[in-house]
Amino acid sequence: MTAPRQGLRALVAVAAGMGLLLIASGCSDQDKAKAPAPPRPVSAMQVGVATALGQRQFPGLAKAAQEAMLAFRVSGQIASLPVRVGQRIEAGTIVATLDESSYLSDVTRLQADLDQANADLQMKSDQYERVMPLVKSGTYPKARGDDALSAREGAAARVQSVRSALRRAQIDLEQTVLKAPFEGRVVAVYPEVFEEIRAQQQIVRLLDMRRLEAVIDVPETLITLVPLVGSIEARFDAYPGLVLKGEVVEIGTEASQLTRTFPVTIAMDQSSDAKFTILPGMAGSFRVASVNEGEAAKQIVVPPIAVRPLEPGKAPLAVWVVDPATDKVALRPIEVGRVVQGGIQVTQGLKAGEWVVTAGANSLTDGEIVRLPDEAAEPAKPVEGSKS
Repeated sequence: MTAPRQGLRALVAVAAGMGLLLIASGCSDQDKAKAPAPPRPVSAMQVGVATALGQRQFPGLAKAAQEAMLAFRVSGQIASLPVRVGQRIEAGTIVATLDESSYLSDVTRLQADLDQANADLQMKSDQYERVMPLVKSGTYPKARGDDALSAREGAAARVQSVRSALRRAQIDLEQTVLKAPFEGRVVAVYPEVFEEIRAQQQIVRLLDMRRLEAVIDVPETLITLVPLVGSIEARFDAYPGLVLKGEVVEIGTEASQLTRTFPVTIAMDQSSDAKFTILPGMAGSFRVASVNEGEAAKQIVVPPIAVRPLEPGKAPLAVWVVDPATDKVALRPIEVGRVVQGGIQVTQGLKAGEWVVTAGANSLTDGEIVRLPDEAAEPAKPVEGSKS
């Protein structure tokens, strides 16, 4: 009797264990079904808060604001090349000359041709003046007058043709002297003296380093704030203690397909201290030093990608607005104004400081929880000209 009872107890224990496993499995499946979906990551921007730019430093490389690749417009043999790499030259300085003998010969020949053509024109004109009175009196037939007129017009055309060729030869002769179009520094000299060169071949590269530029890449979430920038601080790795003041001179209108950033050009004056000369190619970092916060509050701009119809096929427009406290989105109607640099101006419906979804909004629903970009969680750093 003992063995059957033990076997029965074992069967009961196994059944009970399987029941518990089934219950646990069912609970686990229910828990998974009830688990909330993770927040959807979206790209967003904070509208009308130019201080957001002051939180970022943008890398860039210095370059000369004005540069030129000097070349002859005619071909020939280099006769002189008086400049050297690194030399500073004034505007109008001769940087190279060509052997002018063949061009001077052309000018001399064409000048003689022009003198001969003028003499022929004078002779044909005199003949015409003598013939026409006789034609009018009937002494000569009208055909004689037509021949005299045709000869005079042909001689005049010949004069114009030779005069044009002479002017062209004179210009070519002038082009055998290459001059600097502006003050700058020679950074490259390509040919050697006595070398035969062709027209438009590179001779000298000249940079005007009194004014510098750098191109920085600004993300699309901040590009609408760039027009509000007052001044830029530029620091270069070669001279850590040197700070140059710059300004925005150009804002790109097309984003990079790879990085989704816009090119922004910064211009600045060269350092007044010769010991800290910034050379083209030097790496630096650029930070917003001052902004016009008052204008930022007046002008709220969003990129076109953020704007959508409130209802499909209907006129009112809207944007997805994120509440940073709850990370929930809400579709809010807006009124738009004109298209400005960086996007579309919003006249009603948004306040400075609110977060607007710029990408990832195609499948959002009202009240959905999203994940804002990392900079949304960072406290704003005061920038000169803004409210701290």
